[in-house]
Amino acid sequence: MEMSTFKNDSKEVFVEGDGVSVTVNTWSNTEGCNLMVHSDSKCLQLRMAGSFRWEEIDAVLVALTAARSS
Repeated sequence: MEMSTFKNDSKEVFVEGDGVSVTVNTWSNTEGCNLMVHSDSKCLQLRMAGSFRWEEIDAVLVALTAARSS
């Protein structure tokens, strides 16, 4: 029997805006991240959560930018 362990670092980013709090956790394999969006910091109601590869996030950003500009 063979056993091995490894450790990969990940990052956690917190952003607070006007009535919203966003948390992003990068994947240790650097291929994507987990995302949580909460309402204001008092009640922390979950508004959105997802797990995306960076290519999917790029597509979402393009769609959001196009929707905002129209």
